[in-house]
Amino acid sequence: MIRRPPRSTLFPYTTLFRSRESDINQDDMSNIIFIHNANNEAAWKEVLKWEAMHAKECMCPKLKSFGGKAQEYSPRARIRSYMGYERPFDRHDWIIDRCGKDVRYVIDYYDGGAVDMTTGQFAIMDVRPALDSVSNVWDRMKVAWWRWTVASSDSS
Repeated sequence: MIRRPPRSTLFPYTTLFRSRESDINQDDMSNIIFIHNANNEAAWKEVLKWEAMHAKECMCPKLKSFGGKAQEYSPRARIRSYMGYERPFDRHDWIIDRCGKDVRYVIDYYDGGAVDMTTGQFAIMDVRPALDSVSNVWDRMKVAWWRWTVASSDSS
């Protein structure tokens, strides 16, 4: 786990504050927490794929902090929306502690259809390092190159 999951007794207060609804029952809360935690775990796994490129310098990156920015679209999400694609329904910025070095990741959450109640996943996530350092830009360029060359070689 990346952090301690919210307890079902505490989670309703923030959910009620945000949604202004008072008819959320305990079963709904259990499902919300299950889905929330499953999607956080999936995002963390995606972050770890990026962090694997830095395993020599840090074997154990940790989540330092995160925050939601649902109304602040990332540049990539804005460009995609100009091209006719849907906008994400949520965005998070996660700060990863890479053994003393803070690295920011941007996570855009897109609607993935119905919730898969066996896995709890419903969102399609676009997880990547923010373009706020030379190292992050280099990582994004390497991954783009790998995807392009591997995808090209797999299709031939």
